[in-house]
This record gives sequence, structure tokens and C-alpha cells, in this order.
Amino acid sequence: MSQLQYSHLCRLIHDCLHSFTVFLLAVESHYAQHLAANVLVSISEFVVASGSYWLEFMQSLCFYFEIMISKVFSPSSDPPIRATHLGCDSVDFTLDLQRVLSNARWFSVGAVVLVLRTILKQLKREDDVKVLEIYFQVLGSCLQVIPWDSCNSVLIADINSPPLSWFEFCGYLVQLFCSLADCEDENPAVHEIFNVFPKILTWYFGMQGENHNSSISQYIRHKILVLMIRLSTLISLDCDTVVLWLHLIEKYFQDLLSESVSEPEADQDDCLRDSPFSGTSHRHLQRRVIFLFLKCAFSLIGLKENCKKQCSCGNLNLCSKKGFTALYEWLKRHLPANILNNDELYDDCCKSFTKSFIQLYMHEDDMLFKVLLQLTYTPFEYTQQITEDWISQVVEKEIFFLLSDIFDPVCLVHLFLSELHYDHQVLLDYLISKDTGASCAEYFLRCLRVICDKWDRFLNFPFRTEVETQSLPKRRKSGNDKSCEQAFYKARDCLLMLKKSIESLHQKDLFPYNPQVLLRRLTRFQELCLRV
Repeated sequence: MSQLQYSHLCRLIHDCLHSFTVFLLAVESHYAQHLAANVLVSISEFVVASGSYWLEFMQSLCFYFEIMISKVFSPSSDPPIRATHLGCDSVDFTLDLQRVLSNARWFSVGAVVLVLRTILKQLKREDDVKVLEIYFQVLGSCLQVIPWDSCNSVLIADINSPPLSWFEFCGYLVQLFCSLADCEDENPAVHEIFNVFPKILTWYFGMQGENHNSSISQYIRHKILVLMIRLSTLISLDCDTVVLWLHLIEKYFQDLLSESVSEPEADQDDCLRDSPFSGTSHRHLQRRVIFLFLKCAFSLIGLKENCKKQCSCGNLNLCSKKGFTALYEWLKRHLPANILNNDELYDDCCKSFTKSFIQLYMHEDDMLFKVLLQLTYTPFEYTQQITEDWISQVVEKEIFFLLSDIFDPVCLVHLFLSELHYDHQVLLDYLISKDTGASCAEYFLRCLRVICDKWDRFLNFPFRTEVETQSLPKRRKSGNDKSCEQAFYKARDCLLMLKKSIESLHQKDLFPYNPQVLLRRLTRFQELCLRV
């Protein structure tokens, strides 16, 4: 193609983008915006299918996004109009852009964000790596130059009566960020999102006012939590970031952290009651808040020496103390005030809380195995060399042992199996499910290793009730041998039946993946059972 033909095609793409962007800016009708957005998405599909000019298209779309959002953030200033960036340096074109900017509003910027997200969803279906790379690169560069800090001044002016379009914009932006963070391959846009989203939390929750319990608010809170969870798996969080996240969670999701974990589930007949669209139920959100809270707190407690340079305070014990303190302050809201001084209450209260904690997640399979996996990383024994001196420097001993008992992975697996009524078929269904299979298999690989390493504790399931003063760590022992036997034999039979079922399916080539590693762990478990 000649240079002249190339210039004509680029100009045609720019004119189409310009025309429909003007339409998005000028019309507040959601229906009209939806139609205009569909046209822009169709243009993007045409460009991708043509195999050319995709970079130019994305640069043009992000150019409009950048100048529009900059104008909305700072109404009194004029964003730089780089017309040459669009392949056109005419005075008329520049003046036309100025007229476009004069109509920029929250609803119009939100509409462009929605277009960007819809395009990304289309690209994921095409699964074209090169096209996705260009999308990530261009959008990442755009997010980097947007003056996010300038948003504060315009929000302060609207704080008493924030427009609904502001909340819609927040929702669209968080949706776009979630879609970006959901991509398997790391991309430049993710790092920009990581830097931007704390500001969004501050803006959004500072502007909520009476909208706190609205359905749109609940949905955005849900998406913010989803975004944070996804970012936590994509980016290694340093100590300072984890402390910041804990602060954000405790500040903006305190109502969910304080809500009892033992409240009854919503009626099964009400299919929307336990969803992010419901304004009356918090259970869906509560699961995610607690999971993220535990992940951050455990991360601080389990920091290793090689992380010392990443921490601004340079003191790993201080970081661990922050993690312990956060966990204990959370648990104090859910346990009797005198639990540390009452041995008679201790065992029952610990088991009751841990059981309620597991029940909280039993109604949502994907979150269930996320939290169970997280709790196999319990830092109280496996990532630190526990000594009396270390405990005295970081946290009170009784608090340390309380947290160790409540989050003991061996007791958690016992309680988990009991909640399933020791039905090995349910476990098998989890393992072969396309949604939970991988995470369930990973969980059982880890917990079987812990069980085999801590065999005596697995045999003596109930929580400890007497203080042992001669050894460290100090533990509370159970005196109910009959209960121990019943728990062990039920768990044993369940897991051995599971092993038999996996072997049968694997021999018939019906198991969806290679279970050899899992079978080896179950064989090791069986060998230990034979010694009892």
C-alpha cells in the first residue's frame, strides 16, 4: 500500500473515531451511547481483521480517552491537543477537538471506558497475542500520563451531591481494571492499575454519602475486592504495600470485617440475596474481604529475611507484629472477651469460630478453596523458627497460641471434612470440576503434606484445653480421646475412599488430569494410617 493510501485509511479511522466520540460526548442517553459504543467496537473488529493499523487505532482511541478524562479531572485547564498524534495537524481539527472537550462530562468519559473494556473482551475471544500486546502497551502508556491526582479538586466541589454519572464512571473503570488484571500474561497496564486503584478507593468511598448501601455501591465494592485479589496474585506485594492494603481494607470495609461470620445464610429461594447486586446481603462481599485481609496479615507475619530491604522500617519483627495485631483485633470482635483467661471456654469457642469460618465459605466453591489454600500457608509454625524469645518480641504468647489454634491447618481440614459429612464423593466432584479441580487438588496436596508432617496432631484433632508449660510452643491439650478417635477414623475412611475412587477413574483414563502426585500423597497417608 502506498503512503498516500496509508494516510487516507488512517484519516478515515480517525474521522470515524472522532465522529462517534463527539456523539458519545454530546448525548446523555444510555441507549444512544450504547449504539455509538457498538459502532466503535465494530470499527475495532474491522481494523483487527484487516491485519493493519491496529496500533494507530488504539493510539487514537486512547488519545481521546486521555484528553477527555484530563479535562473532566481539571475543568479549568486545557489538556494539550497533540493533533499530529492523530495524523492530522490542521487548525480546523484542533478547534473541533476543543469544542469536543468543552462538552466532556463524567458520563461521556465513562462511555469511552466502557468501549475500551468491550474491545478488550472481544480481543480475548480472538486470542491474538500480538494484538493484545499492542492494546496493553498503548493503554498502559495512556494510564501513566493521566493526571489522576487532579481528580481531587473536582470531587471536593461535588462532595455534597456527587452525580450518579460519577459512580457509573467508577464502576466502568474498575470493571476495565478487573478485565486487564484477569489476563494471564503480565502486561504494562497492570502496573499502572496497581498505582492508581488506591486513589480510586479514596475518591469513591469519600464520595459515597448516602449511596453506601445502594446496589451500585455494593457492585463496585465487589469489583474493587475482585481487583485487589487479582492484583495480589499478579504482583509481588512488598511490606509497605501490604501495610497500605491492610489500612485500606480496615478503613473502607470495616463493616464487613466486623460482621459476624456465624450469621445464617440467606434463604436459598432468594437467588439474588447473596450476590454483589443485592443491597441487603453482605456475605458475598464479606468472603472476599476476609480472604484478602488474611492474605495481607499472613504475608506480614511470614516475611522472610530477604524481604527486609523491601520494607521501609527495615524491621521484620515490627512487620510481623502489625500482622499479628491486625488479626487479633479482628478476632476480638468475634470471640468472648475473656477467652484467653478461661480454659473452659477456650476449646469450644475456638472450634465454634473456626467451624463458622469454614461454613461462611462453603456456599461459594471458588472462594472456599482460595481461603483453604491461603490457610495452608499459616505462618505461625512453618515460615518462622518459633522461639520464646521471638514470640516475646513480636506478640503476647497467649495471642500467638490463640491464632495458632484457630488457623491450625490440620484442624481446619478435619472441620472441612466434617462439614462435608465425610462424603468422599463430594471431594471427588470438587477434584474433577473444571472450576475447582486445580485449586482443590493443590489444597489437598498441601494439606496432606501437613497432615503427614504433623501426624500426632491429626490423630488428636480436638483443640487443646490444658496449658503445657514445659515446652514451646505452649499448647492446650485435649482430654477427649473418644472424640479424637471418631474424628480420625471418619477422616481416614473418607480420604482412603477418595484414593480408591481416583485410582479407579485413572485406570479407566477417565480422570481429567494426571493424579499421580496426589495419589502418592494419599499412599503416604495410607501408610501412616496402617501404623495406628
